[in-house]
Amino acid sequence: MSLVRALRSLFRGISRLLTALVLIIAAVGIICRVSGSAREKWPADQAAPKTGRFVSAGDVKLFVQEAGPAKGTPILLVHGTGAWSEIWRETMTAVAHAGFRAIAIDVPPFGYSGKPAGPPEYSPAKQAKRIAAALDALGLRKVVFVGHSVGARPTVETALLAPERVERLVLVDPALGFGAEGSTAFQQNDPSLVVTAFFAVREVRNAALSVVATNPLTTRALFKTFVSNAAAVTDARVSMLQQPLVVENMTNAQGDWLQYLMESKDDSRVSDFKNFAKLTMPVMLIWGNTDTVTPLWQGRQLQKLIPHAQLSVMDNVGHIPYIENAKGFNDTLVQYLQTRQ
Repeated sequence: MSLVRALRSLFRGISRLLTALVLIIAAVGIICRVSGSAREKWPADQAAPKTGRFVSAGDVKLFVQEAGPAKGTPILLVHGTGAWSEIWRETMTAVAHAGFRAIAIDVPPFGYSGKPAGPPEYSPAKQAKRIAAALDALGLRKVVFVGHSVGARPTVETALLAPERVERLVLVDPALGFGAEGSTAFQQNDPSLVVTAFFAVREVRNAALSVVATNPLTTRALFKTFVSNAAAVTDARVSMLQQPLVVENMTNAQGDWLQYLMESKDDSRVSDFKNFAKLTMPVMLIWGNTDTVTPLWQGRQLQKLIPHAQLSVMDNVGHIPYIENAKGFNDTLVQYLQTRQ
């Protein structure tokens, strides 16, 4: 009987500990959600820096920043997860100095661009239509596209939707949805019951994001998971990434975006890898050889899927080459842009 009592006592102790942990986690989530709601109070047009402007992009206003001569060849820069146009600042400066017109955009729901409601609004197809509409608003017929990470999905979708508008295509460590190593096909979502339950309750989803994704206290740690060169995560860059977190509805919009990314079945053009054969414009792939988010084998597979694609590999660089080795990346990009095709 003493053993039974001991086991019962142990189980009660474990149960109390688990209950306490759940309560602590819930309390942290609630506190972060409340503080996030208090922080996210600024309309985008009031919070946005004066270095950029808003242009009409169909159903949203897109925030853009520009550098370089107005008549230079336009280079459209599309950022990845959690970033905004300012992350391209060093690249914009280098491209502008080379005589090109750099145009960096905030891809919804990030940065200061509009934040349409509902997960379906963040499909690559809808994002591509917004990008095309922004080109119209900017009076641009044809541009060079540079897309990074998850931002490469709407970039490639735009190239497939309107190839006549793409002079060249540059993809930087693109996250296009490859499956297991060696795969040559898009891996559709097959969410578990846990994932489905998580996204089923919006307040739970938003509370979790308030702790991890849109919490200024976690920006540095989250940012570091994407790079090999930790020195690239400077105070200035962390501060830059935190700036848009004051925009109203930021957490909820990012929740919608993440829900589409993690849970939805995608039927966009970019999700059928057979369509990559239609990318007949000049294509350059720039990849960090220590990238653990989208490993280099994906770059080699993508080079096989896209006709005549070039692959430039950067040593000792992770998922964000243009900040981990800004000079090396910018030199590679400018040299490619200056090369006649």
